[in-house]
Amino acid sequence: MYNERMNGKKIGIIIILFALGAGVAFGACFLLDAKNGERKDNKPVANETVPEPEPEPSATSARMKILMAGTTFWGRRTDQLARKSSLGVKYPFSKLDTLGRETYDAWIGGLECPITDNGHNYAEENSIFKFNCDPDYLTEAKKYFTAFMLGNNHTDNQNGGVGLTATRKYLDQNGIQYFGTPKYSDKAESELERDTKEASNCGIVVLPTNVSYNNGKTGKIQMPFGFCSAHGVFAIPGDDYFENMKTYATYVPTIAMPHMGAEYQPSHDQLRQNLYRRMIDYSGVDSVIADHPHWVQDAEAYKGKLIVYSMGNFMFDQYDGTEYSRSAAIEANADVAVADVDFKKWNDLGDLCLKDKANCFEKIKAAKLPKISITWKYDYHATTSANDCITRLSSAAEQAAVGQRLRWSAIPASLKVEK
Repeated sequence: MYNERMNGKKIGIIIILFALGAGVAFGACFLLDAKNGERKDNKPVANETVPEPEPEPSATSARMKILMAGTTFWGRRTDQLARKSSLGVKYPFSKLDTLGRETYDAWIGGLECPITDNGHNYAEENSIFKFNCDPDYLTEAKKYFTAFMLGNNHTDNQNGGVGLTATRKYLDQNGIQYFGTPKYSDKAESELERDTKEASNCGIVVLPTNVSYNNGKTGKIQMPFGFCSAHGVFAIPGDDYFENMKTYATYVPTIAMPHMGAEYQPSHDQLRQNLYRRMIDYSGVDSVIADHPHWVQDAEAYKGKLIVYSMGNFMFDQYDGTEYSRSAAIEANADVAVADVDFKKWNDLGDLCLKDKANCFEKIKAAKLPKISITWKYDYHATTSANDCITRLSSAAEQAAVGQRLRWSAIPASLKVEK
């Protein structure tokens, strides 16, 4: 009996010890598993590979295609024809699709009249050439034109700076950019300077640029470019104009679009050659694309840069023969050297300039980004407004004739668009 009790106690003790051992073992396994789980979640185990983050895509190319158009105007006879037509304000723009607007990233034109609510005095428009352009045409103009050059001898026709301020207001309302002033010097005191704060001959124009990346994706960025006017119809632009061009050309690719030259002549004169070459030699602009003579004039390649002395009348109402109704619209293709270009920062600056035109160039200078390098190639397209003041692409024969006037065959192949 004693032995049976002792054996029973031994068996109980063994069971208790076994239970305690199992509990300890279970607890140890639980802690170990928890620790391993913690390590698995937060610390890589030995020899475990962590995937590298994907690198930011880099740009492989950046290109832009723009059209620069000569003298543009929808007043006087053009307005009379438009008002009689069932097309109304669409009339002078109704055949611009023949130039393939959808194939361009931007159009830049030389607007040769103020835009105000003052209506028309057709007698004055015909006799003393006091022009006005109605703002209601802008609903069509903005479908084609990205920016207008305002530095010419007619932008001040509606009470000087008052009309110029109205012009800028209407362009702003319609999302059309602008640059230039009908002054000869930024420093001269004048009614224009008193009536409007913005008197610079240069300005930033933001152009959409197509960027391709090494991951196969593409996108558009808003790229700031410099555009400069030089009004020289009745006087020679002041030295400060050339200094201002030089400042812009230091920071951004810059194109000069001067408004000067002897009217109704087939070729340029020595004065214009000296001035336009100075814009390249001293100011460092990328090209000089001019208007005002109302006829197409010749072009030249100067130190690897294009000078067009006059594009002629793009949208105008003169109809005294072919010379007056035709133009050479200049196509410019930009190929950006993408190495080390911070497209995001340039795009941010472009967005800023679209919202704050007055301060954007100072922001560009303050950013201290390296100036973008561009290879430019050019083409020309002959246009006509014939006798009806409706601008469209010319015939093949007229294309050849305009090419002869430009002396396009003498322009080096390195500057031309490959056909």
